[in-house]
Amino acid sequence: MAKLYFRYGAMGSSKTANAIMVQYNYHERGQNALMVKPRLDNRDGERIVGSRSGLSAPCIYMEEIENVDLSAYNCIIVDEAQFLTKNQVTRLVEIVDEMNIPVICYGLRADFRGELFEGSTWLMAWADTIEEIKTVCWCGRKATCNARVVDGKVAREGEQIVLGGNESYVALCRRHWRSGELAPLEVRKISAGKKAYLPLLMEADPSEKMIDRYLEKSEMYVLMINGQAASVAVVGQVDDEVCELYNLATAPGLRGKGYASRLVRHLIRLYQPRCKRMLVGTSQPLMPFYERFGFKYSFTREGFFLDEGYAGVQFDEENLQDMQVLELAL
Repeated sequence: MAKLYFRYGAMGSSKTANAIMVQYNYHERGQNALMVKPRLDNRDGERIVGSRSGLSAPCIYMEEIENVDLSAYNCIIVDEAQFLTKNQVTRLVEIVDEMNIPVICYGLRADFRGELFEGSTWLMAWADTIEEIKTVCWCGRKATCNARVVDGKVAREGEQIVLGGNESYVALCRRHWRSGELAPLEVRKISAGKKAYLPLLMEADPSEKMIDRYLEKSEMYVLMINGQAASVAVVGQVDDEVCELYNLATAPGLRGKGYASRLVRHLIRLYQPRCKRMLVGTSQPLMPFYERFGFKYSFTREGFFLDEGYAGVQFDEENLQDMQVLELAL
């Protein structure tokens, strides 16, 4: 007999990645699995579910499910199920009981205030099988709570639903959720909501147009100090052997504390298994900073800062035209 499953976990527990892999496993066995999400969730684009790991899959909206011949599917997978209404969960129960099609729901159990969402409330009440997908707090304990972070502090009030990813939420154990204590120091990978860090990125690259050229196709890492973004870095894969550090910036009030250096060392360790060389482009006065990590001059991108993307931008360095490219063997 088919069952209704509710697989819940805190932010960052790879729920969407799990959902996509379950769909893949069905397809690998020559069966059809329909991916569904509530229309409310539009972070990954129209009719797309996306994981922080980079996995993505097409889907339909839950609001469209009545227009689909469900008899063609062996399983229904629902992502972001906390956003379902009671009526929508009731419909999923009917699909399981009357059509004998298993339904697997993935979502959060509770919001940033520790209160159940509508969808998770009824899934907890009616699901045949309830499973927890585990992740950890910065302290190493199991994370069960979803903290909304605003201006570096854990928020206690606000609208229940504010869409966001690592830039807005962090998973905490109950103890640190209750105390509002964030990690003293941690490096987070930011997969969605990168533009939230634009003011900080522009400390290093003062042209939003130029940042747009590399931001979404690259990986972003933020060094957080007690929930506050201290330094940010953007790294892109140039080819199979080479990556490039496109942007490295530290918040003005936090400079001189070694945060950028700590982030660079973290990136070097992170990319060593992936690449043979790391490049970084900079101006002449900043070359000694990178040389401390073993970077050496490689070549010059002549006239780089004369690109139309920098039209009207005022640089701190007078008459800046050329970019100096340094290289580090990983």
